[in-house]
Amino acid sequence: MTHSRNKNIVNMVYLQIRFSVFIAIILVYPTIAFSQVETESAIKKENKRPAHLDISFGLSYSSFRDFATSPLAYSGRPFYISISHVDMDERRASEITGSYSFGTYRNIFNDQTSESKVNTISLNYLELFQIKKWSGQKLNLKVGGQFNSTFNLRNNEALFNNSEGVDIISALFGSVRATIDLSRKEEVDKKFIFIRYKAKKQVRNLSFTMNIGLINSSYRNGFAYTSSSVPINEDDFFVDYEFNVFRGFRLNSALDYTIFLHNKNAIQFSYLWDAYRTGGHHDNFQMASHTIKCSLLFGLR
Repeated sequence: MTHSRNKNIVNMVYLQIRFSVFIAIILVYPTIAFSQVETESAIKKENKRPAHLDISFGLSYSSFRDFATSPLAYSGRPFYISISHVDMDERRASEITGSYSFGTYRNIFNDQTSESKVNTISLNYLELFQIKKWSGQKLNLKVGGQFNSTFNLRNNEALFNNSEGVDIISALFGSVRATIDLSRKEEVDKKFIFIRYKAKKQVRNLSFTMNIGLINSSYRNGFAYTSSSVPINEDDFFVDYEFNVFRGFRLNSALDYTIFLHNKNAIQFSYLWDAYRTGGHHDNFQMASHTIKCSLLFGLR
């Protein structure tokens, strides 16, 4: 039975990846079609956009509440890792990201402690374009869209027959990013106590990205995680699962401070915030997280 359930979960992850890739193709296709009508020089310029491989590590403070199993709130400090491919210049930004967080969440009620082990896989595609009218030398404003699909796997032995929870939460966002140029344009002689040193030119920027969920969807059990197939010895974990679209809420943001080194590489420090709630009144799932991460960006071109 356990082997069959694990196989079902693996199949769910595979379906999530296929669905995410399908949505990404839909989002990027208009861009490809549009680029085909550009001049040859414009295409060459587009292909020269700086590209980076972004590897990130961080720590989160997160909390969730699943009314389908318990009204109690669980909180924890999961570890966060991600890998991204980033193409970005002043005119356009494209990002494809896969992230994974894992940790133990706890609830203390009436001197009793219960734990929930949570694993979260998230796939993300972001596309932004510059608004020239509102952009200048110091401020760059971009707007566009983002698609995110999040897979949650939770295990809480204190809930007995409802111990395992599996959800897929997806959203299509409207996105806006404001970037401020904080670069040091000239070399500067400085003094620290009695030590004099020369600060070289340095490219730096501070950006804030806001994503507002426009189309929210979820794939989860209608109420509780006790499958009706268990009493009749048919281990179909997802038999009572329902797909709901245009229901729920999601909002996230990112504050990034990026320092570009004197080669193609860069270092980035970020604060991420994400909050969402699925549809429903008495059986919805709610989760919020705050993440501090450090990223190493390796120049690809």
